[in-house]
Amino acid sequence: MDDPSAAIVVAIRAENLETLYEFVRTTPLDYGCRPMARQSDDGRLETLAYVPAAVLETLRAAGHDVVVVAEDRSADRAADRTVGTGDRFDRGRRAPRGLGTNPDQDLGPILNVDEIGSAIDGLVNEYGIPTFDAPHPTVEGAGGRGGQLGGINPDDYHVYFTAGVHARERGGPDHLIYFVADLLHAQKHGTGLQYGGKGYTHAEVLRALGTGIVFFPLVNPDGVRWDQRTNSNWRKNRNPASAVSGNDRSIGVDINRNYDFLWDYRRYFAPSTYAMSDSLASDLPGSDQFHGTAPFSEPETRNVAWVLDTFPRLRWYMDIHSVLGDVLYPWGDDLDQSTDPDQHFLNPAFDGERGIIPAQDYREWIDEPEFGRVAGVARRTAVAMGTVGGRPYGPLQAANLFPTSGASDDYASSRGRAQPRQNKVYGFTMEFGPRPQFYPTLTEYRQDVMDVGAGLMEFCLAAADVGVV
Repeated sequence: MDDPSAAIVVAIRAENLETLYEFVRTTPLDYGCRPMARQSDDGRLETLAYVPAAVLETLRAAGHDVVVVAEDRSADRAADRTVGTGDRFDRGRRAPRGLGTNPDQDLGPILNVDEIGSAIDGLVNEYGIPTFDAPHPTVEGAGGRGGQLGGINPDDYHVYFTAGVHARERGGPDHLIYFVADLLHAQKHGTGLQYGGKGYTHAEVLRALGTGIVFFPLVNPDGVRWDQRTNSNWRKNRNPASAVSGNDRSIGVDINRNYDFLWDYRRYFAPSTYAMSDSLASDLPGSDQFHGTAPFSEPETRNVAWVLDTFPRLRWYMDIHSVLGDVLYPWGDDLDQSTDPDQHFLNPAFDGERGIIPAQDYREWIDEPEFGRVAGVARRTAVAMGTVGGRPYGPLQAANLFPTSGASDDYASSRGRAQPRQNKVYGFTMEFGPRPQFYPTLTEYRQDVMDVGAGLMEFCLAAADVGVV
């Protein structure tokens, strides 16, 4: 894409999953975080893509059913209108407040990278929460910082939230920080939370806090800073090690293809899944899905995994993304099944066969009780988000249209099986903001804050109901 910031958002429609899958398999486009199949308003299936005008005409000339969803990004979505330029938390002297406890406030614009750190300082100064510094500095030396809602003992923490992975998906770090701020304020002042049409009692606040929450709001600080500075629809980090001279888009690695879960996609997946499209992953630096030079080659992914290692009793993991309005549950490499336990990601007998979604040659094993748990938690989370303001959210399996390799949710879910001494973790991805644009207007941003607050709250309560140990 020559000018990613000027993309037209389109919906590609098809009569069935097989046809839509074949389109994604053979057509390398920007499908957002990952290609997902949703029901269109005429009852068919569709997936979104981000294309320049010339590509739109090419697709139509080839006979594909393509509907324009949104035109070029308008000025009210640009960084100079929607991203803050100062420090509203005054180097931690002021603590953030979320909309769940202070619904009438003017939040202002999206937090810049420095404000995210200042907001954490404000929470520390106001509430005395413990924090941690991730040990692996990024290529620009930014490092990473997170916090804890609970005691000092690492074994007391069971819920883990990350955000700020794909740089262009604006607002994720803010939503996590404001949710944490709401919990802490409600705990301190004996109140509940109210996110639009969805409310929670003080007792539920305490129950959510009782799960023990670890939050890491800005996984990709270099990428986010660059995207906010350039409005370039940037997805990756800023690692230049594999960059091609003269191709600025070849800088960086897609963090959410760099985890140690079926990372070597040419070994593990069917060749047809990557021969013509890079949606699964890519070993070409110019791709937005470039997966790096090795699993965990990037400090950002090593930091996320370090938290999982440091808090060994974590059970529930959510990675916050945008923008389709989905809550995704395992698995992401192929569709789920509960009849053949031999079909699983560790079995080399199925190498080279995974990822052909419409076919029945391979399905990822998940036992029925576990499927019920993850699907049920995803459903509760999605329903809560939709109750806030009536925007559509739904639970979906992560591989409902096309597979992914090296994603965070699959890595988290795989740890307990790949390394039996590791704790069992249930990994999810939240796609907030059911709209086509990654850059929200301030009105959309405010609604996202409320939707995500309710979703994360419901996720904690659902985890508590299913069990956190």
